[in-house]
Amino acid sequence: MSVAIPPTIEAVTPEWLTEALHESGALGRATSVASVEYETVGTGVGILGLLAQLTLTYDGETTEFPTTMVVKIASPHPETKDIARFYGFYTTEVGCYRAAMQPGDGLGVRVPDVYAAHVSENGGDFVILMEDLSACRVADQITGASVEDAEHVIDLLAGFHGHWWQNPSMDELHWLRPLDNPAYLAGEQHYQALWPLFASRYGDRATASAMACAERFGGQLADFNRWVAANRPMTIGHADLRLDNVFFDHPGGTPVMLIDWQLTVRNMGAYDVSYFLVQSMGRQERLAHGQALLRRWYDGLLAAGVTDYSWEDARADYRRSILGQLSIAVVGSSMDPGNDRGRLLFDTMVLRNLAALDDENAAELLLR
Repeated sequence: MSVAIPPTIEAVTPEWLTEALHESGALGRATSVASVEYETVGTGVGILGLLAQLTLTYDGETTEFPTTMVVKIASPHPETKDIARFYGFYTTEVGCYRAAMQPGDGLGVRVPDVYAAHVSENGGDFVILMEDLSACRVADQITGASVEDAEHVIDLLAGFHGHWWQNPSMDELHWLRPLDNPAYLAGEQHYQALWPLFASRYGDRATASAMACAERFGGQLADFNRWVAANRPMTIGHADLRLDNVFFDHPGGTPVMLIDWQLTVRNMGAYDVSYFLVQSMGRQERLAHGQALLRRWYDGLLAAGVTDYSWEDARADYRRSILGQLSIAVVGSSMDPGNDRGRLLFDTMVLRNLAALDDENAAELLLR
């Protein structure tokens, strides 16, 4: 990699953009970036990185290359950046987008066009230049997804998971970690170290049974990941499939597009379904429509050719995944949320997760 990774949004200069876009081949050598203006976006939506919308002008040959795009770089907060480096989040996202840039099926799901993607050797810094999706429709995760939007997401997941279900081609994706990778197993120590902070923040806003279940899970997180990796069918899991990471109604005709692939891992497909329904629907909407949406995903898997996976399997994996989500809730509680909206979003996600433990009697699926 010859292009330096910019440490700040301000370092994304016309000269840097020209070099990065030339190296990736996205922009012809006869054209250069003449000027750039930027506007920070996504504050209070994402936690692990910074994003800005760029507006560009060009010199040289006439080009139809986009005049707006989005740049994403590492978080400026040392604690958040350390967590991202330890768990390999930046390396994974760059790997995902590079795979999507390849000819053929890519990831098997539509993502923003990517013009450049680089990560440092130690995984602590990265930069991605991608398509500006501001023309798409977005929905507010705090308010919660409508049933119609949820159905579109579920349909996409069924096709995506079905494409990669037990697919040996996953072995070729060197950036795709198994769920029982060493960093994720070490997350048990992080979980237990952060539990007092988490309990002090949320203990009086959740039931005693939910908090007891969450505390017990902290002592078996590593064994849980090992058990899932060894006993459940694997596919590519987005693992942060929530409404703030979904764009609807792309002008090109794509109904749903996904961003933020930092947490991507080999996992149960039902994890993405469970995570989306728990974190992105209001509790009453989830209770009223969640089972029908899970069934819609399951039927979509069968239509995609998945076999040897029963409805009972899907139902149990959905409930089991509510436990798995706790690692994000507890470890994430130490991260800077960015602003008041980010704090409200994170609190909403955590409290929905804790409520779902009770609603689905997830404690019944603890290993011990």
